[in-house]
Amino acid sequence: MTKSYDELTFTDDFMFCKVLENNEEICREIIELVTGKRISRISSLQKQRTIELTPNGKGIRLDVIFEGDDKIYNIEMQNMTNEDLPRRSRYYQGILDLDMMERGKKYEELNDTTIIFICTFDPFGAGKSVYTLKQYIEEAPEIQYNDGTNKIFLSAEAPLSESITKEMRDFLDFVGGRSFKGDLSEKIQKAVNHAKSQTEWRKEYMFLQEKIDNAREEGLKEGRKEGEKTGIIKSIIQMKKNGMSNAQIADIMEMSEEEIEAMIAENNS
Repeated sequence: MTKSYDELTFTDDFMFCKVLENNEEICREIIELVTGKRISRISSLQKQRTIELTPNGKGIRLDVIFEGDDKIYNIEMQNMTNEDLPRRSRYYQGILDLDMMERGKKYEELNDTTIIFICTFDPFGAGKSVYTLKQYIEEAPEIQYNDGTNKIFLSAEAPLSESITKEMRDFLDFVGGRSFKGDLSEKIQKAVNHAKSQTEWRKEYMFLQEKIDNAREEGLKEGRKEGEKTGIIKSIIQMKKNGMSNAQIADIMEMSEEEIEAMIAENNS
């Protein structure tokens, strides 16, 4: 069942993006908490940006892009267990790099990037609170292979590791809905309460939900008439007509982007 606007929490996609895109300091604090590094200079903060790099509209929607100290940070909220999350992070990384190249950067000028996935589940099932991906050379594992890319996955579901800081523990407790402690949690909840008082954002959410519900209902009607698969394709095509990216549709339909692309191609054939 679709949540009402008043039921939204920080972990819901719409609220997550509204809070971060309108609160630069919260965005900075989350990045500093996750990376353990201070950010001294902020260049820009972008909201749900859909980067389209191919003629057929294949692209990706990024929740929040934050540029600080000449580094690019992409922060994503993940609510559903997704087995292709590692490959999705790889795709996100590639799109960020291609976008920089499209803006005229050379290979040696590419900014360092960090992709942060805040997950309400345990993405790798190892019971860790933080998963930091490092690259190394198999034949010489003592050598750190640094291509300027970083990927960090947080788990708000896993048993909290003793090795994490109190601040990280408080943040993950807040994301996981277990407790409400810490300055950062208080700032985020205050921002959520503020967002719920914004009439324009409420109208925007209701409008988006109406578009999604209409597309789903149309698909269900077509499905009853023409079969389940045809109905799903009709839903996907309707969402494309409403201006949604393949990544957005994949999230809504709980499918992979590859499946969405295949069904679009089948419809066009």
